[in-house]
Amino acid sequence: MNAYFFLELDTTGPQIALFTPDYTGRDYCPVRVEGNELLDPTLELYVIDSKGIKQNATIAYYGTYFEGFIPFHNVAPGIANIYARARDTVFNLSNSVQKAVLVFGEDEVTGLEIETSEIPLLISAISKVPEIDLQEIIGDIDLQSLGIGGKTIVVVSSTTLLRRVAEIEARSDFMQYQFGNTVKLEAFFKDFDGNPVDPSNIKLIVYDSKFGVVSNVAITSENRVELGHYYYLYTLPAGNNPKTIYYEWYAEIQGSPTVKRESLKLVFV
Repeated sequence: MNAYFFLELDTTGPQIALFTPDYTGRDYCPVRVEGNELLDPTLELYVIDSKGIKQNATIAYYGTYFEGFIPFHNVAPGIANIYARARDTVFNLSNSVQKAVLVFGEDEVTGLEIETSEIPLLISAISKVPEIDLQEIIGDIDLQSLGIGGKTIVVVSSTTLLRRVAEIEARSDFMQYQFGNTVKLEAFFKDFDGNPVDPSNIKLIVYDSKFGVVSNVAITSENRVELGHYYYLYTLPAGNNPKTIYYEWYAEIQGSPTVKRESLKLVFV
């Protein structure tokens, strides 16, 4: 009797989906390309702007998906189209996907600049907190040496101190945030001359990893710290699998929109 075996070849390409916001400013646009199986690290990704100019892009590879930001600084205002195509580990090509994005440009935006930051909100069950040196708070804090036992977290109420810590380590590209924690999101609105300005119709919009809106908060005078400076205390969602969410400050001057987005990397521990 002759021995034989069946050889089954994978000739079916993966199916991918492209996720981006519906609009963006001329800074960085978050993009996620997600497949239904393990993908090869090679990804064809590019943008064609409203003037027909093509710009190739690269984002990070995570096995079954790609995720990152495409710089839109040189993308013309108007409707830009993002295109993507991937392949699986045996080089079967995926379907081609496309997403149209409205790009706000200098013709539509009145030069409003937004600086953003995130500050972890530290919560404590104790009523009095000893003084902590700035250099010590930047590094590791030994709670036992402060006479605070257990898992109590120290509250640092000094705005100046929190801003100094934020400048060093509270940026989303350096920090990871725990699920269920509360963060202080701040925006500093400035004109082209660098002068603080109060815009209108200020909103804080939070997106999930696929850029679906999960929160849309109207920012009012109650969130105003001073001219051009606004904040919002946002409680992060619960979960245990690491993921990235995005938040967006949206504002208008005389009806002209401007946006600024940042990412938050969420972990369980």
